[in-house]
Amino acid sequence: MLLFSCGQPREAGAIRPVTLVRGERPGEGNAQSMIQYFNKPSAQLMLYVKNERKRPAKLVKERLVFQEEKEQILQKKTGQSWGLDWETLLVGDGQKLPPLPMVISVGDAVVVEVPISQLDEHGEYRYVTSIYMGGTDVLSKPVDEPVEVKKAKKKKAKSEAKLPDPLQQYIFVGLKEGKCVMFVDVSWEDQEEKLAKDKNLIVPVPGNSCARIGPIEVEVQKPPPPSKDSKGAAPAPAGGMQWWNGEKWSNKKGPAKRKKGKGKK
Repeated sequence: MLLFSCGQPREAGAIRPVTLVRGERPGEGNAQSMIQYFNKPSAQLMLYVKNERKRPAKLVKERLVFQEEKEQILQKKTGQSWGLDWETLLVGDGQKLPPLPMVISVGDAVVVEVPISQLDEHGEYRYVTSIYMGGTDVLSKPVDEPVEVKKAKKKKAKSEAKLPDPLQQYIFVGLKEGKCVMFVDVSWEDQEEKLAKDKNLIVPVPGNSCARIGPIEVEVQKPPPPSKDSKGAAPAPAGGMQWWNGEKWSNKKGPAKRKKGKGKK
């Protein structure tokens, strides 16, 4: 979870700064200074708790692989890619995860697409991605690949034009038969102080600043044998992508379109 307080104003009449409480070990962070501030008669005795989520018990936080290992892993990616994008799963009402376990073949890849930052008129707010896994001998450690974001086709005046937010893909390649559980946290919680200051907010924003894709259980199986019709034919090129839209896998990224009148009596 995340804990905020509204601290001592820097000058008379100024807004109390929204402050992220940091530090889990004695002598680190600002927890001690927050307690000292709360002892003052003028203190605002309020704490704000948000971003509550289950702490991983058996999964391990994984870092991105280095370039040499990255190339070795990508060479093993010989099959289909199965994509989960943050905008479909998390934005608005969001969409359900695919049926679990996600069954892929050795050589297939699970791809998770997340934002790198949000561009704003006052600056850039960066996201932090944390990946937790259990079973990196079955599914590879994450390999990062930047995404080329296409600009909108409609022409707008320079004053109205908005740059697309940059995206990043994390690729997990099926290495051998077995199961792997994983999830991806996307967070801008360390940017909330900056946002509150830029927007002159007197309390933290009400919405969560961390969202989780998963947990996802991936089952890696042997690739199916080639059909008789394809015997002797050249193998299909690798790199095909299927995106989960909340209802089914599709070659088009984005949430499934809701049918008109759905949910109405």
